Amino acid sequence: MSLRIRIFIVWVMVCGLAIGQNDVQLRLKTLEVRGLPFFYNNDIQQTVSDWLKNENESTSIFYGRMQFYGDRIDRIAQKYGLPWFVKYIPAGSSGYEPRYRDESGASGMWPLSYTIGKKYNLRQTAMFDERRDPEKSTEAACLYLRDLYVIYGDWLKAITAFRIGPIRLNQVIHEIGGDLDFAHIYDALEPEERLPIIQFYAAVAVLHHAQQYGITPINIERSDAVGVTSVNMVVPFAVLNDKIGVGLSDLRNLNPEFRADAVPFLGEPCAFNLPKRYADIYNQKRDSLSFWVNSKPLLTERVTKVDTLVVGDGDSALNVTVSGSDQSVTDSLGVTPPLPKTIISGPADTKVWVYYKVKSGDAVYTLSDIFDCTPEQLKSWNRLQGNQLRVGALLKFYVPSKRKAYYVKLNALTIAQKRNIAGTD
Repeated sequence: MSLRIRIFIVWVMVCGLAIGQNDVQLRLKTLEVRGLPFFYNNDIQQTVSDWLKNENESTSIFYGRMQFYGDRIDRIAQKYGLPWFVKYIPAGSSGYEPRYRDESGASGMWPLSYTIGKKYNLRQTAMFDERRDPEKSTEAACLYLRDLYVIYGDWLKAITAFRIGPIRLNQVIHEIGGDLDFAHIYDALEPEERLPIIQFYAAVAVLHHAQQYGITPINIERSDAVGVTSVNMVVPFAVLNDKIGVGLSDLRNLNPEFRADAVPFLGEPCAFNLPKRYADIYNQKRDSLSFWVNSKPLLTERVTKVDTLVVGDGDSALNVTVSGSDQSVTDSLGVTPPLPKTIISGPADTKVWVYYKVKSGDAVYTLSDIFDCTPEQLKSWNRLQGNQLRVGALLKFYVPSKRKAYYVKLNALTIAQKRNIAGTD
């Protein structure tokens, strides 16, 4: 092979790599005309690369679930005047798994904390949790997102607050001197607090363009569900499995709001869903449920037991199995794969913005010395033409994140203390 041909091949490979690296940025930029705020960085680029690997077909599973739940999310979002892209928020949070639960206890496909669930009127008990109900949790999530957008007037901040909480987001904004530039807010967040935005944009970039990327969905089987009514007691799924023939996976998939493998009793007979082909059989045999439930030999343990919840007292107590650790389970597809990993820079090798309020006696050269930068960098970061500083002005400095606390404290030093640092630095 001649040298010229080898050079040409290398050139083509380099150009192809450059196009691939710019592809995500371009796709997100083109969606700006449809109202999606443009935001892009290397963290998003790396995470998109992992989504595109489609390991264990995780991206295909999420794409299939988005198609299954997307229409109802769109309908509810439109009801509250929310934009089209809110339906991608669950993709980056739970992979659209209704029974998802994170380490903080937030639950459902969105997922929502206990407090937010209560605020938006979702019922939550030991056996029943409407945060796991796709319809009701979406209603609550859309109301919450609408309220957050009213507060911040910015979807980047609203989506971040949706996951880390408005109190924490406000704290970060306060720490950077009230700066509302999201790029600066992002830099000031802890690495794990950046995940909601990173995964959201990765989900939009990949799932919105899934066909162009060659991602095919693994579709959820749509089962015709019929609502039925239980009786005045807890009815374990094992009884329905034994006597009606309905599969445990169907019961779990059609009733994700039930935290235990049982139809709960909430002070009155509880409504629940069955596949259409079993509904008539159930209604014919419903009057026998109480007898079957009290026949303890029938309560065979046919499900994988992780935790057992005791319902009732004394001889009438029943042991019902809580589904797994309340973590994500999709019986028809196997265990839900984890979200594609997010690559984010650690505190040791990142920089963040810190803010300093100019005091009387401050000078460009003194401040650049104590903030370990050059005068040119100080002026470039703050768009200063000369060396004049205005008392009360807010200056920003790009500093190593591991020393952020040290630089923030410089705001409290006297002129003499700052000059002493500059003189001994």
